[in-house]
Amino acid sequence: MKDVNLIAKLADLKETDYHNTLVLHAVIELLVAKGLFTREELSRKMSELDTQLTFHVDTYVKLAEAVSNRQIQIKPIL
Repeated sequence: MKDVNLIAKLADLKETDYHNTLVLHAVIELLVAKGLFTREELSRKMSELDTQLTFHVDTYVKLAEAVSNRQIQIKPIL
């Protein structure tokens, strides 16, 4: 029964993901059509955000590994 529930949850997520993607695509199309930004500007911004997020994730992973390896000792502030 747990497998059935898990499969149902995954199906719901896929449906939600599809719906969110559809809405996002429609909003982007409307904003481009109204001249608020170009596809090139959107692409540049996406690349910029991807670079920033990748840096933050990589930094977090390195810190987590250092803590788990006890390379960094965390001391209480108080």
